[in-house]
Amino acid sequence: MENESPDDPRKSENVLTIISDPSTLPHIALLVIVSGSLYYAMAIDVFGSERQGSAMFVSLSLSYFFAALIRPTRLGKLLLTVETDVGVLNRNYLAKGAIKTLPVIALASIIWYGLNAILTDENLDDLKIILAIMFIAMSLFQGLTLNLGWIEYGKKIQRRTRGSKSGVYSSVFRTVISLLLFTPLVWWFGYGAVNPLNADFSTNLVWFVFFLTIVLLGVLMERYTKSSREELGVDGVARDRVFFLIYLTSCWHILSSWRRVPFTVDQSSFDLFLEESILMSVTVIIAVWSLTKKGHKKGWKIFQGQSAIYWGVCFGLAYCGSVSSLTALSEGSLMTTTAIGHAISATVMLAMCPIALSKVGISEELEEQLEITEPSLNPEIVPRYQDAVVQESDDDDIVEIVS
Repeated sequence: MENESPDDPRKSENVLTIISDPSTLPHIALLVIVSGSLYYAMAIDVFGSERQGSAMFVSLSLSYFFAALIRPTRLGKLLLTVETDVGVLNRNYLAKGAIKTLPVIALASIIWYGLNAILTDENLDDLKIILAIMFIAMSLFQGLTLNLGWIEYGKKIQRRTRGSKSGVYSSVFRTVISLLLFTPLVWWFGYGAVNPLNADFSTNLVWFVFFLTIVLLGVLMERYTKSSREELGVDGVARDRVFFLIYLTSCWHILSSWRRVPFTVDQSSFDLFLEESILMSVTVIIAVWSLTKKGHKKGWKIFQGQSAIYWGVCFGLAYCGSVSSLTALSEGSLMTTTAIGHAISATVMLAMCPIALSKVGISEELEEQLEITEPSLNPEIVPRYQDAVVQESDDDDIVEIVS
């Protein structure tokens, strides 16, 4: 039986339906398996994988780029999607899922072979450096994607015109909620789930400065976004919520970067990679959600339904490749690698916060008015009629002046 739910326009905005759809689940599984395997292979340089791993990531990412382009076609549906009317925990589905990943793997193998045929060993090392430099762009994209996700959430919860709650009490309340949320995280990640009274002075000082930083940052962001949230004719409550969520998410990135400083508790590579995998998964899900909604609204088939999954996998492979390449260049130190990435993502989210808020809370009356006025600007509708009216008015003016 054909599974049509992801391509149904009425369900195109349901990201959970798209992510969990059995027809594309094998490609998400391939992303998880390949990313974890290549990361550890590049970290310990198994059979020269430190040099070849970057080429493999690039090949797979490009393969899913082409997969996203052809997915709306009949050929893409035939090659890439699993058609099943039974559950996923059976041999038949697993066999079909493995077969549907073969075209992507085959194309990636061809691209990988071409890269090795064209590039020398030194060029492959340069490719690893280029992919590592892309980590900065990936961090920027991650911050923008998270903001886009909160924008879509804000549009979903916005209602009638309501005033923003930006007074002193509301600001204090948001600050207290932030401290309550991050205190157990600091205790778990920062102190290693031990009594803070038993920690040394430097550790306590580091985390005291962290709490002081997020409090001061909250105060600055309250003022930085005040004009955007108090704008007249918008849903200020929805903008308040989106602002607070962006602020909390950026603080999460700051925490992830902060706990990688030398004075904090040492983190194992597995814990760090697990955290990065979770964050990457959240980013991919939000990217798929944003692309699906944008594609559904604009009518772009290559970004609708299941196609968004392949764009998400493409980004996920590129992101994992950049992290793995940076880790290999920094001699296996994922802690050093990701600290600056989290700082970049947090900075982007906070800096772009007023722009994100301007996309949320606009009243339905204003949106309808903009949609009505846009067609009147079409020059193909008015020119001849407008010229005729102008000509008549000029003739009348001349007659009046002569008389």
